[in-house]
Amino acid sequence: MAKIAPDLPQDYLRGLLDLKSLGAVVLIMALKHQLSEQGYYWFNLPKAAGFPFLALVEHTNFLPKERFGGDHIIYCGDYLETDHEYFSLTQEQLTERFMPALKRINPAFQPDWVRATWLNKTNYAQPVPLVNHSQNIPAIQTPLPGLYFASMSQVYPWDRGTNFAVQIARRAARQMLEA
Repeated sequence: MAKIAPDLPQDYLRGLLDLKSLGAVVLIMALKHQLSEQGYYWFNLPKAAGFPFLALVEHTNFLPKERFGGDHIIYCGDYLETDHEYFSLTQEQLTERFMPALKRINPAFQPDWVRATWLNKTNYAQPVPLVNHSQNIPAIQTPLPGLYFASMSQVYPWDRGTNFAVQIARRAARQMLEA
């Protein structure tokens, strides 16, 4: 918002720039074989145990692989500071970094199980509310006429989630319609 609306008053702009968040790095893999032999959908992985990412999700243990051309779809994701090394690594480098962890989930895993990969990175994925965040939530209607701001940092005290994203979007739409 600060980049697209540099004419915002300094106090509102400062409030936006003071919001804390984490970025996300997600590597999606199409596998020839199921990774979790037990059929687990979601793994929360401890970094202290040497896992290179926080979450491993085998999406095709929730939806059938036929919806994905017969591939088993997994994603390996993490929330990170935007200056973390992962933000500068290529798709190939992250794939190489993440693959050994897959063998820890399934000892039979082999690199040739990977048919394709896709890498997604974003600087803003998880708001981090600091002390007194409730007093620093930016208004949806900005000081500039006709400009509105709705983000996951405004759903506090709730954590981000689709239902809260819809709720904040409806509040923003209602304010726009009433203007």
